[in-house]
Amino acid sequence: MRIRIRFCVRIARLRQSLSVSTSNATVRPPKQQRSRESYERVLDAAHGLLEENGFEGFTVQEVAARAGVSVGAIYERFGNKETLLRTVHERLMDRMAAFDSGEHLSPGEPATAAEVIGVLVRRVAATMGTHRAVLRAFMHLGALDEVMSARGSLESIELSRRFKAALRPFAAEFRVSDPEVALDVVFRLTYSTLARQVMYGSRFESDTELGYEQLTDELVEVCAAYLLR
Repeated sequence: MRIRIRFCVRIARLRQSLSVSTSNATVRPPKQQRSRESYERVLDAAHGLLEENGFEGFTVQEVAARAGVSVGAIYERFGNKETLLRTVHERLMDRMAAFDSGEHLSPGEPATAAEVIGVLVRRVAATMGTHRAVLRAFMHLGALDEVMSARGSLESIELSRRFKAALRPFAAEFRVSDPEVALDVVFRLTYSTLARQVMYGSRFESDTELGYEQLTDELVEVCAAYLLR
């Protein structure tokens, strides 16, 4: 109950402090090397601050101090706090997409369906786990910001396509009536379960402590059982 109360208070504060704007504020792209370096320092500082303190501890003043630039320079470059956050989010989505792409979501060597399921579920878990702290902040912000929500949805959909494409060659082994629907369910189960723990921790909906790694192992078993047994 206390966790739910704290979450409701957090959402209320987010709504008060984040102005959800759908205006197309654009970031002036840096052209000179010195400006690019300053730009990256600002994004690194903003990312680090979100990772450490979440949105509630995020201020442009602290970003400026960490990046070694003036507050005015940040506003001149990004226009407002919302655009700065969206730019940090955009860069994170790009990095996660690169991490997820290609061989990372392919079993590589010939393997059984069960082995490939394990590889894929653990790969999704690793992607979220690596960026867990900052993802938590952005997942909460995405509930209030349409731009972040739309970009996050696009990346999730693309991840689901690669996940299902890697498992589709094993469809003949599936013990289900509709392999395509089953693949989608397996991805949704994996993604949504892991995302929920990233957002709320391990004891939001249950008082049983279940760590991230153990949850991942159990998901591998559940997905394999659903598709193959």
